[in-house]
Amino acid sequence: MRCLCAAWRPLWPECVLQRDFEGFEELKEEAVVHEIVSLGNSMGLEVDDDEVEELVEEHSKELSTEELFELHKEENETLKRSLTSEESGEDVFFCWSKLSKLAEDYHPDVGAVEKAISVFNDNVMNYFWKPAIGPIPEAAVM
Repeated sequence: MRCLCAAWRPLWPECVLQRDFEGFEELKEEAVVHEIVSLGNSMGLEVDDDEVEELVEEHSKELSTEELFELHKEENETLKRSLTSEESGEDVFFCWSKLSKLAEDYHPDVGAVEKAISVFNDNVMNYFWKPAIGPIPEAAVM
C-alpha cells in the first residue's frame, strides 16, 4: 500500500490519502520501547518500560561539541590500544597478505589488482607498518 501511494502521489496527488503525522514520533518511540522490553523479557532479562524509556530519551539528546570531542577521543584511544598490540598487528598483516595474494592469483585483470594493492599499501597499510613492525613485510610488497 505504501509503495502504491508513493508511486501515485507525484502523478495524481488527489487520489492518495493524506496522513496526519502529528504524534508520530511518540508512537514510534512507544513502539521501540515496547519492542525492546519484549525482547529483553523473552531473553529472561528483567526490563521495564521506565528504564528503556530513560535509555531511549538519553540517546535522543544531542551531544555538545565537548561531549562529541571526548567521545571521539575515547574511540581513538581504544583503537590505538587495539592496533598497538602485537597480536592485532600480526593479524592485520596476515589478513592483508592473504587477501592480496588471493586477488593476485584469481582476478583476471592483473594490472588493476597490482594498482589497487599498491594504493591500499600506500594509503592504509602504511599506517600499520610505521609504528608496529618497521620494514614492509615481503608478502605484502608488489
